[in-house]
Amino acid sequence: MKKQLTAAALSALIAAGALPISACAVAADDMAPVKTPALNTTDHIQYMNGYQDGTFRPDATITRAEACQLLTSLLVEKSGGGDYVFADVAADAWYAAAVDEMTGFSLVNGYQDGTFRPENTITRAEFIAILTRFPHNDIGTEQSFADVPATHWAYDAVQTALAQGWLTAADADSTFRPDDAITRAEVVTILNRVLGRSADAAMAASGEGIRVMPDVPDTHWAYLDMLEATTDHEYDKANGVERWTSYDKETTSLAEGWHNIDGLLFHVNADSQFDRNTTVDGLELDRNGRYTTGSEELDGLLADAVAGVVTDDMTQMEKLRAVYDYAKETFGYLGIGEVDTSKDGWEIEQAINMLKNKRGNCYSWSSVFTYLARQVGFDAQAIAGTGVSPKGSESVHAWTEITIDGVAYTFDPQIESVYALRYGEDYDLFMKEYGEAEWGYVKSEETEPEQPEAPEADAALVSLMEQVYGDKPYGGMVMQTVLYDGMGADGMSRGLEWYLGTSDIEFEAGLASESAMTSQAHSVVLLRLKDGADVEAIKAKIAENIDPFKWICVGVDPDKVRVESNGDLICIVMDEENGDYYAENFLSFAVTE
Repeated sequence: MKKQLTAAALSALIAAGALPISACAVAADDMAPVKTPALNTTDHIQYMNGYQDGTFRPDATITRAEACQLLTSLLVEKSGGGDYVFADVAADAWYAAAVDEMTGFSLVNGYQDGTFRPENTITRAEFIAILTRFPHNDIGTEQSFADVPATHWAYDAVQTALAQGWLTAADADSTFRPDDAITRAEVVTILNRVLGRSADAAMAASGEGIRVMPDVPDTHWAYLDMLEATTDHEYDKANGVERWTSYDKETTSLAEGWHNIDGLLFHVNADSQFDRNTTVDGLELDRNGRYTTGSEELDGLLADAVAGVVTDDMTQMEKLRAVYDYAKETFGYLGIGEVDTSKDGWEIEQAINMLKNKRGNCYSWSSVFTYLARQVGFDAQAIAGTGVSPKGSESVHAWTEITIDGVAYTFDPQIESVYALRYGEDYDLFMKEYGEAEWGYVKSEETEPEQPEAPEADAALVSLMEQVYGDKPYGGMVMQTVLYDGMGADGMSRGLEWYLGTSDIEFEAGLASESAMTSQAHSVVLLRLKDGADVEAIKAKIAENIDPFKWICVGVDPDKVRVESNGDLICIVMDEENGDYYAENFLSFAVTE
């Protein structure tokens, strides 16, 4: 028959020094267990799980009931139950059996008023105190925490944890914070040390079906410990290093499709797993399963924005409408002129500026809404072209295009916002087919950039190049290229940056002689500057910007790069074997005009 724990019984224990009032869980002499408690250190079972949306919530605290349930799942054998019942632990409570097991081993106890208080959070000191009641070898340590003096009720337990290596004095700047509620991340980190468990980092990085925790990136300090605790796996261990040989692939109860969790975007596939390291519907998912723009700054700004207006129980179209209204109502107009849309990444730059400054023009608006739409699962594109007013006037303009079920739709929160605010004109420009809205949208025609015609090679530079090589011509095949302003504009051939490190140099004529094979590092460049050019300044600019590693697979020692001049002539030499010879030949034979 189980006994009711009375205030008198606990008072006697306190008086005897067996139960400090400040301790919430201690052993009682009259509750000594018949069996010795032991934790399962052999089987690497899942002993902690996440929440319904897949999150782990590493900073959340745990209750006394949860601590009992957690530790009970790791017991090698059961205690048979304790001798006491608690007034606030119903027999049919989900944690009742776990509390019974833990009290049966005298690992936890109750309070003076006969309650267990299962919903109370458990502190760091209390959790450590429970762990030290499991059998362990007593060893000493000279380490200590500044905030756990010898007079603290949990001093012995904390010192034991330090000696065992369950805690380290470096864990928190030499403070333990004993009265702080312990977090889920701290629990698994400490328990894994107690159990001798550690996740396989290589498998975590590349294994198919590895658990994705939407709120825990792999850069989190406790990521591997959380993965170890939440994954059933088989393992080998050699020299103290654990290697997973098999593991249960994690599935989620979320429906197949796109999901927004804390503003971040994830995709669940037909196998009920989060996709990662792949592209889905035109959207790139990183190694943590999160959609990424490629810009860490923009990713963070978008997540914050979407978290404030979108919930995962919305339909995809409701999410799209929510971020459209956010774009329409949040930002103001600023006439900052036309944007160079030929520049790679212009949309990212404009979106970042808009989210930070909250003001911009049509390019800013189209960029920010494009990325907001992508953040909720739509492959949106920012389009720069021509806008047509209701009266037929045309001007440069930018908008967003999204193709849904094979139909291209236009979205223009900028015109909606500005015309309603400034002119009282109300337009509906959300999700309109081309030609359907009152405003027209005409894409720019794709044109191939024109490549300026290359001039003839300068005869004097050709002759000088031969003299530079002298009797030590380059051993491989070389290709001579005439240098001129605007080269490389077609995007197919190399520009001046390749040869000079910069295109910001004015010159009269130029000639480059380089290895025809990119696996060989060799370059000699000759320039004739224009009259009155600042030769020393140009040499300094070239020396600063020239890339001796431009061949990628091979390169030239930066100390062997020579930039020399004679009058209005400049010579750039990059060659490991004969660089000095070529440079000296230039200085000897160069004749200024």
